[in-house]
Amino acid sequence: MRFYVDAIGLSAPGLDGVDALQAHLAGAPLEIAEEWQPLQTSLPARQARRLSVSIRSAAAAAEQIDPALPSNAGWVFASSTGEGDTLHAILSALCEPEVMIQPLRFQNAVHNAAQGQWSVARGATGPATSIAAFDASVGAGLLKATMQVVLERQTVGLVCFDTPLPPPLHQKRAFEMQMAVAFALSPEPGDGSLCSLTVERTNDQASDPLETMTLDPRIIQSHNPASRAIPLLARIAAGDRGSLIMKLPGTARLRVQLGDATDA
Repeated sequence: MRFYVDAIGLSAPGLDGVDALQAHLAGAPLEIAEEWQPLQTSLPARQARRLSVSIRSAAAAAEQIDPALPSNAGWVFASSTGEGDTLHAILSALCEPEVMIQPLRFQNAVHNAAQGQWSVARGATGPATSIAAFDASVGAGLLKATMQVVLERQTVGLVCFDTPLPPPLHQKRAFEMQMAVAFALSPEPGDGSLCSLTVERTNDQASDPLETMTLDPRIIQSHNPASRAIPLLARIAAGDRGSLIMKLPGTARLRVQLGDATDA
């Protein structure tokens, strides 16, 4: 299944965009501001203040690929945990003698909250999907987007994101450093296409390519499920070719082959 990448995006502490990732891979230190917040402009400032960092992080990455996508593009949002901050707030409120929960909390408590808020902000008219597959959420999201692009011949925006859960939920599902990665995918090459991708199912149990990259240890040791998209993102940004293996649920894997945008 071959398709094309027209744009890529990244939102993470100290890595506000793909250029920052490339600079870091070239040797620039990862400098994280103490009060780092996602840089996004699609959500009105007043609305953004009421939303979680998870939603704003996903929107910040989606914005970076949005210009490469038509208004009727499909969107796939892949996240292991979804809206953890809001879930924590609701569970905490339920533990109090007087249960006081704002109505806004309910509509943002569901797993597809980020996808929904982004669709409204963008005025998206295409199909939208929210998907979760634990540590394999990136691979599952890419597979879903691939089938949509190849079988339905539709342009798709893929956003993979995860934000650490607050305690005590964090004790049951522990990872660090919020992160969101985005890809604009198309069934046909365009003037600005970055590369082609060919995806196939495999049982190859190769090690996680993230562990072989020269990255700040905080990124690798964060164990954020969304970080599994960084090797693919970095290769596309650098113009590299070759293949890598991505995790799927169970023992299956995806082999992703990078080629030239002119590949047919």
